[in-house]
Amino acid sequence: PLADKEMSLDDYLSHPHAMIAINDGVKALIEQALMEKPKRKMVLRAYHLEAALAIMDTLPIIITVPADLAYLVAERYDLVVKPLPFQFTPFEYSMIWHARCEHSPAQEWLRTIV
Repeated sequence: PLADKEMSLDDYLSHPHAMIAINDGVKALIEQALMEKPKRKMVLRAYHLEAALAIMDTLPIIITVPADLAYLVAERYDLVVKPLPFQFTPFEYSMIWHARCEHSPAQEWLRTIV
């Protein structure tokens, strides 16, 4: 029902959501942005994005993920990506790796991609 229209904050809050088991800091940022608003309707908590995406065929749910990730999986799963209908403070990603991997060609390649 939301695919063909602009999503309002009321739409976002009233539709069912799936929570991906993400870093608690990221979850806290979302909750902080919605602090004064009614609670979202959480109907699913998945430990992997793929698990939540598999359920989307049978249950129309909203999954809040970083835009880069959303666009990456949208075409493969025939999803609609919408901007958040509220202000959200972007967060930074960090990379860490073990010292023994410092000169690994595969690790070096991955670090240039990310």
